[in-house]
Amino acid sequence: MSKILIVLFLSLSLVQPAFAQSPTNANEIQKIREVIQQKVKEKLDQLKEPVVQNPKKAYLGTITEITDTKISIDTKNQIKEFTLADDSVYIGSKQTKIKKTDLKIGQDVLILSLSKDTLFFAKRIIITDPKAIENHKTIVLGKIADISQTSSVFVLIPTNNKNRELQIKLTSKTEILTKDNKKLTDTDLQKGQKIICIYDSSQSPTFPALQIINLDK
Repeated sequence: MSKILIVLFLSLSLVQPAFAQSPTNANEIQKIREVIQQKVKEKLDQLKEPVVQNPKKAYLGTITEITDTKISIDTKNQIKEFTLADDSVYIGSKQTKIKKTDLKIGQDVLILSLSKDTLFFAKRIIITDPKAIENHKTIVLGKIADISQTSSVFVLIPTNNKNRELQIKLTSKTEILTKDNKKLTDTDLQKGQKIICIYDSSQSPTFPALQIINLDK
């Protein structure tokens, strides 16, 4: 790539009139210089840092619009728009895969998204029960900071509040899934993994986990 740039820069510097030129020749030379300058700019743009994908985030809201290529939800704070990809996964209220056409305006969903540049891709759309969530269920996206070796408890650091430590307890009713809806066991959870945890907030200081979605699996 650097050799190409050198050649382009040399070409640009060599396009100089060796003797008095007519107006027509001068215009042609100027056009050549502009073309070379554009090529140099394009090569420089190619050398820029590649776009880095941001970590997955979770959004809870009500569907306000859905098309073949996008879905919009009302998160109560704002309307969020997501791009639907070919590999987007759709999960029904019974935790089974459904079709995109099964989604309707007015449904409450949890969207796991991945942002790239200015686009937000909906990687996983889950139909939820807002009444159950409003009662005692809380959804949090975070990273496992520590796992107890003597009990079924781990420490979860929320992504939106890294100064907080949540004590999460695994029970016989805890459902652990991959982002593709495959079942996991508690031994699949490891320190440093990013997860979405739905827990019972009515019980503290240790909160029972109802469902865990492992974003690293």
